[in-house]
Amino acid sequence: MDFNTFFRGAMPTVAGNASAAGINATRGGFQSGMMDTLMPLLSMGGRSNPLLQVFMLVHNVLGARLGFDPTTALTFLGFLWAVNRIWRQLYTALYSFVNTYLTANIHISSSDEMYLHMMKFLAGQPSMFNSRSLTAETTSKTAWESEDEADVVATRISPDGSGVYLNFSNQEAKAPPRFIPALGTHGFWHEGRYYRLHRKQESLYDEGGSGQMPQFKDKERLVISTLGRSPEPIKKLLQYAKEQYYNDHHAMTVIKRPSPQNVRRYGGRHAWVLVANRPVRPMKTVVLDPKQKVQVLTDINEYLHPATPRWYANRGIPLRRGYLFHGPPGTGKTSLSFALAGVFGLDIYVISLLEPSLTEEDLSALFNTLPRRCVVLLEDIDTAGLSRREDSEPSTPDTKDADGNNKTDKPSKDSKAATDPNNWKVSDLARELRKHPVAEGAKKEGISLSGLLNAIDGVASHEGRVLIMTTNKPEALDEALIRPGRVDLQVGFTNATRGQAKELFERMYEADKHRHPELVDTAAATAQKAATVANGSANGTAVVESGPGHDEKQARSAAGQQNGAATGGDERFELSQDDLSKIAGEFAEKIPDGRFSPAEIQGFLLKRKKNPRKALGEVDAWVEAMVRLKDSKTKVLQVQ
Repeated sequence: MDFNTFFRGAMPTVAGNASAAGINATRGGFQSGMMDTLMPLLSMGGRSNPLLQVFMLVHNVLGARLGFDPTTALTFLGFLWAVNRIWRQLYTALYSFVNTYLTANIHISSSDEMYLHMMKFLAGQPSMFNSRSLTAETTSKTAWESEDEADVVATRISPDGSGVYLNFSNQEAKAPPRFIPALGTHGFWHEGRYYRLHRKQESLYDEGGSGQMPQFKDKERLVISTLGRSPEPIKKLLQYAKEQYYNDHHAMTVIKRPSPQNVRRYGGRHAWVLVANRPVRPMKTVVLDPKQKVQVLTDINEYLHPATPRWYANRGIPLRRGYLFHGPPGTGKTSLSFALAGVFGLDIYVISLLEPSLTEEDLSALFNTLPRRCVVLLEDIDTAGLSRREDSEPSTPDTKDADGNNKTDKPSKDSKAATDPNNWKVSDLARELRKHPVAEGAKKEGISLSGLLNAIDGVASHEGRVLIMTTNKPEALDEALIRPGRVDLQVGFTNATRGQAKELFERMYEADKHRHPELVDTAAATAQKAATVANGSANGTAVVESGPGHDEKQARSAAGQQNGAATGGDERFELSQDDLSKIAGEFAEKIPDGRFSPAEIQGFLLKRKKNPRKALGEVDAWVEAMVRLKDSKTKVLQVQ
C-alpha cells in the first residue's frame, strides 16, 4: 500500500507540506534511517496497520506544522525507559543484597501470643497511627477495663417520673475504633533505630476445619526487620512490647480454658484459649480462717520457690502439688483459688471434665501443654461422674448353716420372689443393668477415673503446676483421687461464723480509697435530677433527659440534701471506722453461727450496699425467713 498517495488524496495540503518537511529532514539521514527501521516493524507484512497510520499522521503533522522531529522525543523516551530498567535492576539487586546479608529479621505467627503484644504496641505508635494505610478494628472492653465513664454514662428519667436510671444506649457509638497497620510494608522508629514491618497473609487448606469440613483459613505473619547483622535490636523491641502489654495486665489474673476441639488438635499453644482477664482478688476478701490462709500461702510459696525443683529431684519426688478445697456451696472455694493465683501472679487454667468433646487423650495433651508455673482448677470434681469401671458385680459370699451346708443351694420363697421382675427393688434393677452392659456404640464418651489419675500424676504427666480441686461432697470422691501425692493438702470450708459475718459487713461498707471524681459528680447529678422530678411532678412541669455534664455545679450543691431522699443515701462515707465496727458487731450478733454461707450473707448486703443501718434493721426478718426456707427445704425466697 502506498501511504504517500493515500495521504495526498485525503489531506493534500498537509501531505504536501509533510512531503516538503520530510525532504528537508531526510537530508540529515537520521529521520530516513528511523523511518526505514520502523516501516518493516509496523507494516505487518505489507498489510494495513492502524498503528502505522496514526504514527505517520502524527509524524507528518508535527513535522509540517511545528517543525518538530518526533523521532527525537521517541529517542528521549527510549533513553528514559532504558535508564528506568537499569535502575530497577540495580535497585532490586542492591535491595536483595542488603536484605540477605545486611538485614536481620524475625517472623511472628498470628497464632502466637507475641502477635497480640506486637500489634498492641504498633497501634500506639505515632508513625503507624498517622500512616495512610491502616486497618480499623472494633474495640470492645471487658467489664474490668478502665474507660471514661463520664463520656459513656447518661441518665434517663422514667416515663412516670418515679426515678432516674443510667442509660448506656450511646456507649458503642462513642467507643473509638482501634487502628493497626494494614497488610503490606510499613516503617517506624523506636529508640533511634528504624524498623520495617511487613504484614503477610496466607490462606492455608485445613482438611478438618469447622465441623470437620475442609476449609481455607487465613493466617498472618509479621516480619520485623532492621539494618544490621544481629537480631538483638529486634529482640529488645519484642521484649519491650511484651513488657508494655503486661504492664496493663499486672493487676489482672488471666483465665484460660481448652480451645475448641477442631483447634486444640494442633497441640502446643493452640491447646488453650484466653477467655477472661479479671482484677487480682485480694486475699483479705476471702472469708476463711486466718490460720488456714497462712497454711495454704506458706505451702504454695515453698513449692514455687526456685530451689524446690532441685530438692525434689535429689530425693526422687515428682514436682507436683495438689489441693482439695471442700465445703458447702458459697463458702469461698473458687474465690480462694483466684486469690491464690493473684498473690503469686499465676494464670488459671480451668478444665471442665463434663465437656462432651473432651477425651482422655485431650486431657493428657492439655496437661502436657501447661506452663511450668500455673494453677489448674478442676471445679466440682464430685459432679464429674468419675468412678471405677467394673466389669462385673462382685459375688456375694455364700452362707452356711450349722451343718456346713450352703444355704443358697436350696431356693427359698424370697429368692423366687426376687426373680420376678414385678417384685424387684431398686438394687435388683441396678444389679440386672450391670449384668447387661450398654452396646459399644452407645457407651458414653468422657473422662474416667483412671484417665484423670494418669493425667494428674502418670508417668508422662506434667510437673510444676499447682492443682486445685473443689468439691461440695468430699465423701463422694474415690480414695485413689485424694490420696497423698495427688492431694497434698485439704482445706475445709464451713458456713460463716459470727466473726466472719462481721468481717463481711465491714468489708462491704468500708470507704473506697480511690473514688472516681467524675462518677461522684454523675451520682450527684442523678440525685439532683431525682429531686427535680419530684418537684416537677408536684408542680406539673415537664422533665427532659440530659447527660452527665448538665448543671453539675447545681447538682453537686444539692447532692447532700437530696441524696438521702432520692437515692437512699450512701451512708458509708458518713460513718467513722468506730461506728462501722460497732454496727458490724451488732449485725454479726444477729447472724446464727454456722447457719448461712458467706455468699448468702454477701447477697443480702449487696442489696443494701449503701445503707449499713438499713441492713442492720432488716437482718432480723431476713434471718427468720432464711431459717424457715432451710427448714422447709424450699427454693423460693420470701425475703431478700
